[in-house]
Amino acid sequence: MASPRRRSLLLALTAVISACAAEVVSVPGDSSAPRDAAEVGHDVPQDAGVDVPTVMDVPLDRPDVVAVDVPADRGVDVTPVDVAPIDGGSSLACLTGGTPPSLTCARALCGNGRIDSCQRCMPCFGGGPGGGPPPPRDAGVCCTDEPEPCDGDALGGATCESLGYAGGTLRCGDWCGRDTRGCNACAISAHTRQCIRAELAGVAPGALALASNGAEIGVAWVSDDGHAVHFARYSPALVKLSERNCLGVGDARGVALAAVDGGWLLAVGSELGTRTVPLGPDGSNRGAGALLPLGAMPMLAERPSGGPLLVATRYEDSRGGVVLAAVLRADGTQASAEQELITDEVEAGYGSAAWVGDGWLVASRGGRGAGGDLGVLVARVEPDGRAGAPVQPVGAQTEYPQLGLAEGAVWLTYASFGVASPGIARARLDTRGRAMPGSVDLGHIPSYFNPSPVVGVGTDSLILLGTYTGSTGHGRRLEVSRIDAAGRTVVDPYAITTGPEFARGYRLVRHGRDAVVGWIGSGFPGRVGLAVVSP
Repeated sequence: MASPRRRSLLLALTAVISACAAEVVSVPGDSSAPRDAAEVGHDVPQDAGVDVPTVMDVPLDRPDVVAVDVPADRGVDVTPVDVAPIDGGSSLACLTGGTPPSLTCARALCGNGRIDSCQRCMPCFGGGPGGGPPPPRDAGVCCTDEPEPCDGDALGGATCESLGYAGGTLRCGDWCGRDTRGCNACAISAHTRQCIRAELAGVAPGALALASNGAEIGVAWVSDDGHAVHFARYSPALVKLSERNCLGVGDARGVALAAVDGGWLLAVGSELGTRTVPLGPDGSNRGAGALLPLGAMPMLAERPSGGPLLVATRYEDSRGGVVLAAVLRADGTQASAEQELITDEVEAGYGSAAWVGDGWLVASRGGRGAGGDLGVLVARVEPDGRAGAPVQPVGAQTEYPQLGLAEGAVWLTYASFGVASPGIARARLDTRGRAMPGSVDLGHIPSYFNPSPVVGVGTDSLILLGTYTGSTGHGRRLEVSRIDAAGRTVVDPYAITTGPEFARGYRLVRHGRDAVVGWIGSGFPGRVGLAVVSP
């Protein structure tokens, strides 16, 4: 029986979410529509009133920089210091304290409208001067004589296009680093049909979900430290059709979205369970939904007809807990009893669920077993909600499973760290979750080691790859590759995003003949990016 405090919280949360679901307000206008005919689908409106730089020009491939612990989901905190400029060619000096790290030139140089060279310093973690042995970790900072990337109107010949973006306007920030917020959200690619940085409500989105009903694209996101949930509809050209906001939700832990008969179904996780919110075709509220005691970090796996499967995690500790599942009706109410699928999950939020033709498969990483780490586990759920015991299709020391259905095959992408060259692989499963012959390597660290969403394209698989950053779920660059049933590369990986900006919370869904990619950009305010790509 629930405690009095839990019952009161439950009633309060039910009242708050029901009220805000009934009071959602459509946001008029089409702020995300392309405005430049020469760049249809690629124009990026500026973040009006935002003074904090979203992207710093940080050379992330330099060994003396990547060793520094930089949060992957925000810009680098840069503090200018007064250090004298150095004349002459490039030089390296390891100082022994007293000089604070800085990625910028002195204030006297930054802002004079010229691109000057000066010492730019980072903590010493690499080799010593002249290629000698590395200094001790407490040896101070390593400084190099480098030019400013830009200063005022002086951009050094750089443009958005020269940095790999598909267009836009490059500016110089007042920290004398390149400000790429005016550049297009996507990289140059012949496969990208449309791409935008979406103008959406809320600050610093922390979770993202995508769905397609074949005619429109649905986007749901959580913002404001989990206190607000939003829903928007887009046309295939990424023109925003409507946006609705549901404020005052509380501590939202994950969001999921599905296209269902009669509209859309939104699921929001919290410490009390998962709240379902049924929406009409236009995103308006069409019912009360339900508060289900199935845990947080929800996933919704659609099927061709009927309600989706809800999968959520009941937390046992900070790493994970028990994976639960139940079949839902299109109105968000529960159609089957919840089933325990995986009883010792770790890394909640990095699993996957997919309809495989005659039932669902659910994949997540199992924790401790009789033989140690269980790796990726896959459980089958029948259309009536009955569940079977999980199987271990790709061995131990595997993680980040992502499932997708193609014609005649179920594809699983996963990360393997128990091999000589850790990286991402793709395996073929049967509809019971058991492995079939023919795993294919997709790349190794430092290329890929992140969750890699996969969807079917005929008998092929289209895979969204996040290049490795060292931080789980953060891609330095998003790439898409197409692999045929025999494991041959049909389309080489092509970039969706580029530049120093990270992408997190990225998603991939089919939309007719195309696919839709969504992600949350690093920095503040953490804009949502959307792209329509041709497989």
